[in-house]
Formats: sequence, C-alpha cells, structure tokens
Amino acid sequence: MCTSLIYRDIAKKEFGIGFNRDESIKRKPSFDPVEENTNGIKILYPVDGDYGGTWIGVSSKNKIYALLNLYEANLKILRNPKSRGFFVKNLLKEEIDFDYFTKENLLIYYPFRILEVTLGFTRILSWDGENVNCIQNEVPWSVVASSFVLGKEAEEVRSKTFMEEFLKDETIDFETISSAFLTCHLPEKGAKSPCMHRREAHTVSNTIISIKEGKIKLLYKNQQPCETNESKEYNL
Repeated sequence: MCTSLIYRDIAKKEFGIGFNRDESIKRKPSFDPVEENTNGIKILYPVDGDYGGTWIGVSSKNKIYALLNLYEANLKILRNPKSRGFFVKNLLKEEIDFDYFTKENLLIYYPFRILEVTLGFTRILSWDGENVNCIQNEVPWSVVASSFVLGKEAEEVRSKTFMEEFLKDETIDFETISSAFLTCHLPEKGAKSPCMHRREAHTVSNTIISIKEGKIKLLYKNQQPCETNESKEYNL
C-alpha cells in the first residue's frame, strides 16, 4: 500500500522520487532517516519500526531504491517468510544487485516490487511468488502504486490524477509538485487518494528524495503528509 512519483530531466541532470508509505494501523511507527557509510558508499534511509529494515533510500552513488508490496499477485501462505525490508539496504550498499532476484532466492519472500531510480532510467523488478519480471523506462514522470484493497486500480487512478491534475505546469519544481500530489485527497479522500485513508490502514510517512546539481536531499515526514507542511531535511 504505497504510492511513488518518479521524475527525471536528463538535460538538467536532475531526478528524484516522492514516496508515500501506507501501512496497517497495527504497525509500529518508523524511525527518522539514518546515514551509514559502508565500503566508501554513504547511504541514507528511514528505518522500519517493526523489523529494522527500510522501504526507501538513496546512496552516494546517485541511486535510489524503493520497495512496494505486490498485492495483485496470488498469495501463498509462507511458513517462515523473511522480511523484505533489507533488500533496499543491501542494494544501496551494493552487497547485492538485481541478479540476486531469482526464483530460487525469493521463494521465502512474499510478493513485492523493487524500484531502481537513476538519472538515466527506472527499473521495476516484480516478484509475484512464482516468477521474476523486470521492466525499464526512461520517461520523465511516472507513478507506481500498490493497494491491498484496489490492487492494480490504485496505480491507474493515482497516475491519472497526477497527469490530469498536477502535470499542468512543468515549470513547477519536483519537490513542490511531489509534495502537492502526495498530500492530496483526489479523486476523493479514501483508498484511491495518494494520501490514503482507510479505517484499518493509512499513509504513515512521506519521503521525497531529489538529486540535483550533484546534491542529494531527502525530505521526510514521519506522519500522514496531509497533517503537516513541515518536513525534516537530510543531506548526503
């Protein structure tokens, strides 16, 4: 249950991602972003309150990774599933790459999608519990979303909302347009809106990562984005 907005302008050498994390109200609150330095690679990421992993992060190699559930996959109950929250950290540290994601390695994980965002391209790798699929695009703007209730429809509705309601003035900077989109309640406040509200789950945090002129910035709200205009700023 998440929404991501991906942006790139190759001519200006800038790109980024805005990301709303949606979770059950039963999950523990997450912790603010932390910085690590491993083998000369600096990484920055918020920390999951339940398992200590993360769902999004950025490295000094100018790579962004993010993790989403894949609810439209056929769910098989796993006896001892492993947490997927360490994939992002391992990718950022270059301890693994996308070659790691084979069926043999993923049978103990529930379905997911991993996003790799760079200046040149976005790669989206999916594991549906049976097969691994990877696609790539170089488009300037894209929306990737997941929803326990709506499945694929969530991505379709939120993408349409962004393209029709927010991409009217391309002179607006990425951070501003990302914040506006991810705090909105269009087409209506509830399961379909980027800032998601349901009785048993809702958007719990908002992360905006931008890489511009060689500078890496992470803006973080550790609460529903519609509840505050203030973000904590981190630089890598």
